[in-house]
Amino acid sequence: MSTHSSVCEHLHDAQDFTPRDVAERLAAAREQCRLNDKRFTALRQQIYQLILEANQPIGAYDLIAQLQKMRQSDNSDSDDQKAPVSKQKAPKNVAPPTVYRSLEFLLSEGLIHQLTSINAYVPCCHPRAQHTAAFLICGQCQRVQECSSLPVEEMMNFAETDAGFVVEHSVIELRGRCQACQ
Repeated sequence: MSTHSSVCEHLHDAQDFTPRDVAERLAAAREQCRLNDKRFTALRQQIYQLILEANQPIGAYDLIAQLQKMRQSDNSDSDDQKAPVSKQKAPKNVAPPTVYRSLEFLLSEGLIHQLTSINAYVPCCHPRAQHTAAFLICGQCQRVQECSSLPVEEMMNFAETDAGFVVEHSVIELRGRCQACQ
């Protein structure tokens, strides 16, 4: 984990994406997967889009509920409205293991982060760039800010260089109140 290359000296809101930003992030993710010979399936794209569009960290079961609603909506739009209700196909349920596998894929590609203290996911503000981030999580409004600054890098370097500790995974989360909620 010693290859940390993205250091940024300011905070990024993890849920501050316009529709254009979402479209650009999806296109960039598709291209990244194409270049890396990885499959960016329709489900992975849907989950990534839902995370990008969320206005706060989103949990796996919230994603499942949203995907299920999308499938029900798609099913009712495409069914023949004249067919009796008993003849209409029920939408296929969204299986939790499938969603978790998609989340693992998005994590491994550096597109999202998992906030372990609240068991939820947020988009990465520096996707595809190897970096260690600290997250500032507001307990009042649920705003999440991502910080990948020099002090965070120095802490990781200390662990690896001075303490001889090989870091395999890190999540740094600080909970409190953001400036707007103080």
